[in-house]
Amino acid sequence: MTKVNNFTSQALSLADFTQDLYECLELPYEKDSIVRGNLITVTVETEHGDFKMSVAVRFDDTVESLKERFDALLAQEYDIIDSYQKWEADNYEHALVIQGRAFDSLTC
Repeated sequence: MTKVNNFTSQALSLADFTQDLYECLELPYEKDSIVRGNLITVTVETEHGDFKMSVAVRFDDTVESLKERFDALLAQEYDIIDSYQKWEADNYEHALVIQGRAFDSLTC
């Protein structure tokens, strides 16, 4: 694990520490990013649209731990999309839609 060197956590504020980590962070899928305080927000452009992912930085974070957390967030977004596509392929409809149709058939 690579820790950002040449300073101690007591010598920096969390915002400064976040900025220093961000400058070392390289994400291949990053389209745009914003650093506010200890929060790093990254916009990722995918075939499904843009995703915004945010990670709050702590003093015990490293560049690798931030990469892992962003990768996990991106994987989670793709898992959600995959589950929606699976439901669509299985002709899944939410229970409320089915109940609404049943109610309509009773009242019409």
